[in-house]
Amino acid sequence: MKKTMIAALVVATAAAAGFTAAYADQGDDKGFGGRHGRRGPDQAQLLEKFDANHNGVLDPEEKAAAKAEWESHRKEREAKMLERFDANHNGTIDPEEREAMKAQREARRAEMLKKYDTDGDGKLSDSEREALRKDMREQHDQKHQESDNR
Repeated sequence: MKKTMIAALVVATAAAAGFTAAYADQGDDKGFGGRHGRRGPDQAQLLEKFDANHNGVLDPEEKAAAKAEWESHRKEREAKMLERFDANHNGTIDPEEREAMKAQREARRAEMLKKYDTDGDGKLSDSEREALRKDMREQHDQKHQESDNR
């Protein structure tokens, strides 16, 4: 019985992975957050940036370069979080500091809702959410243009 259960789980997992790969190959580039979302750049962007020999796949050296860049960005984000929220300067975010982070996030969410909830129903409709995304993309692009000009 236990072996049958494990085999069924393996088959289900493999089927789900196959579905995910097939869906990814369909060219739907929206992802969770539109452009990058929380999952990072899409496959085309990774290939464009790291496929040095232009063979359409990331070879081990190219994957290592992508991973090294990702790790560098992760460390930068962690350092910014510590700089911003590590009030006692002990190198970690303590529970009290986490609460401050949460309060700031909730305040920001309330601010966004106030600005973009044009119909006043307390939630963002698809069109209101799209307006928010558009503004965020513009701010992101402007920020990166300014940093590139330095």
